[in-house]
Amino acid sequence: MEKAENKVIVWSIDDFNTLGLMRELGSAALDLLFLVKGSAGMAVKSKYCRNYVETATIEDGRSYLFEHFSGEEKKPILIIASDDIITYVDRHKDDFEKHFIVPGTTVKGNVEKYIDKNTMTALAEELGILCPKSRAVKKGDDLRGIEFPCLIKPSHQKPGHYNEFKFKICKNEQALKRTMRYVRPDSEFILQQYIPKELDLLVYGARMWDGKTVFAGSFFRDRLSDSGSSSHGYFTADIPACADTEKICRFLERIDYHGLFSVEYGLLKDKAYFFEVNLRNDGTSHYFYQAGANLPLAYVYSAAGLDYSQIPVKVTGKQWFIDELFDKENVLMGNVKKSVWKKDMEEATLFKYYDKDDPAPYEFAKKGRNKQILQDIVLKRFRLYIVFVLDKLGLRK
Repeated sequence: MEKAENKVIVWSIDDFNTLGLMRELGSAALDLLFLVKGSAGMAVKSKYCRNYVETATIEDGRSYLFEHFSGEEKKPILIIASDDIITYVDRHKDDFEKHFIVPGTTVKGNVEKYIDKNTMTALAEELGILCPKSRAVKKGDDLRGIEFPCLIKPSHQKPGHYNEFKFKICKNEQALKRTMRYVRPDSEFILQQYIPKELDLLVYGARMWDGKTVFAGSFFRDRLSDSGSSSHGYFTADIPACADTEKICRFLERIDYHGLFSVEYGLLKDKAYFFEVNLRNDGTSHYFYQAGANLPLAYVYSAAGLDYSQIPVKVTGKQWFIDELFDKENVLMGNVKKSVWKKDMEEATLFKYYDKDDPAPYEFAKKGRNKQILQDIVLKRFRLYIVFVLDKLGLRK
């Protein structure tokens, strides 16, 4: 297989998402750089991360990129794993595209537009994708006529600030009013019909530079850790018919997006309710990789104009995943019996951190586990009020 000669730059914070990208891309013969926004952590401990640079802010990252790589004979390929960076690149699309191959849409501003949950939901509905009843809300809006229970979540990440919460389920009007009392006046949310889902479904894919959309398969999730991250479920190449892949393709074609993506649904009986689309690499990509699919590598080859048909992009068989460090929160909180958790650990072949051939990141994450578990438990219950206080003190992200 012909080697990709373009430099590949992963630009993101150091977390489990970028740890996965180091393993997915670093295992290939690529000229790979990890441009870290913020401080280096576990991902740089990977044996596959041979070159990294720390930058304090997104603007510092941009300066580094343009200073060092704007004159490359073959444009470097950017892989982005966080919403704030993909939004920044989208805003400065014209400048970046002069020197880099960047994921995104042909129309400047469309990525930022369609990572907003209200806008993406409106387009999904227009294309005939089943969505929960939804409406946009802000502090001070009239909350009459809402069906309870309901789910509320930020419509997008507010630059420079912590989101008040990832999502909240409000059982009645009093709970919703209490939540809205502590949010920022300029924060925007999507309020949705609560779906008593049986499972979460995540479909992971990439729209390649030849216009083809490739799907790696499905992640059926039945548990979250207190951080809100996936902590248990299984992977398969099969995608349920109710998650209509043709409509996903139409969504991506409508906005003319090229890059890695994921789509999240709630499954109830024989229906898949659209929750959101992520126009960037998904944090679950490494689990798909362990299950046999290396979509980031295939995307890199596509961006370089090379044949990617020999790169495996489909999950093989049915394989179980567990967050080997933080799913234990569910035992501590009484969500799962210890005997069930032990059985799940024994059954799992896919892990969030552990790799027998690359153990250092797992050992790094393990050292901070107890502190992180306590932080996750506290934040899940009190994040809204903690962020309220931080705002009052003028502290920004």
